[in-house]
Amino acid sequence: MSHYFSHVRLVASLRQDDWLRNLARHGEPYRDHALIWRLFPGDDMPRDFLFRRLEDERSFYVVSARPPQPDSGLFDIKSKPYAPQLEQGAWLRFDLRANPTVSVRQESGRSRRHDVLMHAKQSATGQQQERLSEIRDAAGRAWLLERAEHWGLSIRPESLLQNGYRQHRLRRKGNNIEYSSLDYQGVAQVSDPERLRTALLEGVGHSKGFGCGLLLVKPM
Repeated sequence: MSHYFSHVRLVASLRQDDWLRNLARHGEPYRDHALIWRLFPGDDMPRDFLFRRLEDERSFYVVSARPPQPDSGLFDIKSKPYAPQLEQGAWLRFDLRANPTVSVRQESGRSRRHDVLMHAKQSATGQQQERLSEIRDAAGRAWLLERAEHWGLSIRPESLLQNGYRQHRLRRKGNNIEYSSLDYQGVAQVSDPERLRTALLEGVGHSKGFGCGLLLVKPM
């Protein structure tokens, strides 16, 4: 069954819409989360979409199992069926905004997810403190390279770029939520078409509800 790939642009302004004005008080991550949910109505339905906010801050790419629904003039929506056709060994350019985390066991014996870059910084000792930027970059690269094969990608390491690291904090339903995001770009070869198709349609990593995990690919 086909999914849908959509380019969604917010056309309403804060002055025009009280709901938008209220959302703005909660910060960008929660605003984006609530905006995209609005395109997929249905009480108690599980999230069946991924999204990524673009640089103009009013546009989004969305991959979804259902077509997005127009909503009260808030959005301009361009949507098309999305059924990735992938060939073993094909070369692709990829783009990913991810929430890179590592699971760390606590004294209690339970594990907790930590930001990969911050964990690398906090774990640095002695002379490593002088190379914090290098150590954090290496941790970010390692996180992606260790997982890419599971997603059906064989990344060319020398092509890998990472930038746009951000830490996000928001409050939702009385709970504090913290997560980080990091953007990756590079060149990769399709090592497993079925795994890659699953990654493209279902996303990778954590914080998918807040705009992370949408893997974008383009044939070279």
